[in-house]
Amino acid sequence: MQVVRFLLITALALATMSARAAWPDDRPIEVYVGFAAGGGTDLLARAMAPYLQKHLGGKARIIVVNKPGASGEIAYVSLSRAAADGYTIGIVSTPSLLTIPIQRKPKYEASAIVPVARVIDDPAMFVVAGDSKLNSMADLVRQLKANPEGLAMGSNGIGTNGHMAALALQQATGAKVNHIPFAGTSQTKTSLLGHHIDVMAMSTTEFTDADRASKDVRVLAQLGAERRPGVKDVPTAREQNLDIQISSERGFAAPRGLPPDIAKRLQDAIEATTKDPEFLARAVNEARGISYLSGAAWSQHMATQRGKFESLWKIASTK
Repeated sequence: MQVVRFLLITALALATMSARAAWPDDRPIEVYVGFAAGGGTDLLARAMAPYLQKHLGGKARIIVVNKPGASGEIAYVSLSRAAADGYTIGIVSTPSLLTIPIQRKPKYEASAIVPVARVIDDPAMFVVAGDSKLNSMADLVRQLKANPEGLAMGSNGIGTNGHMAALALQQATGAKVNHIPFAGTSQTKTSLLGHHIDVMAMSTTEFTDADRASKDVRVLAQLGAERRPGVKDVPTAREQNLDIQISSERGFAAPRGLPPDIAKRLQDAIEATTKDPEFLARAVNEARGISYLSGAAWSQHMATQRGKFESLWKIASTK
């Protein structure tokens, strides 16, 4: 009986080693994205995919799978339940990864999703339609105070950086913001251009060169600590006397239990991509927000961010 058991354990170990030795050549790696096509998270995944393949080497293939809805939770549920074999990873985004457990009991175990590497640190912005009468944050605050809840602000979902920006504005002004969640940035922008909402909160890297050249949209403020490349002409909220600083951080994560050698190889390929001259030249918007952190360092940083979002949620949502 012991001999049989030994043979079974040995066979299982050999099968596992064989599967890991074949990774990632024997089938595609799926990257789950929790937001609709066209948003910052989706664009990052698709921009990085060919370069991740290049730096993983061999026959590596990356397939982006959109699972939009519930501020990313649908994708997070799928990611948390996937096999930890390197063939299913995801792009996760904060604040949503951190705020979902704050606002409700999630349908996934938070510790079942393990960061692999941060790629982007991407401040939010307040954006209006090109023909809007709002020309500054002072105009926005004036209208907000004159007609509480009368100003509609769109974002790409509850608990996202856009929603946190709306709550921060609410906290800073004392006036209730009418927050309208959408499934993704592209839908939010469509609503803004259709004048169904007054303002949208979006990430800096989502504001493309086409947006800059267009007269259809204008940026009132960027919510970073300092002005970022590509929008150097736009003042920060702090420069306009509003202490609001909200950013979206995006990067890769995997199901808990990913073999260390696979995790290391993924992390190395991600870091190499963030430094790849061809990627940086082609993915201009994404390149403006590159801020690489290893999985371990990002996990530590998330712990500090979680407290900030908990405080913001509790204070601002009660006003």
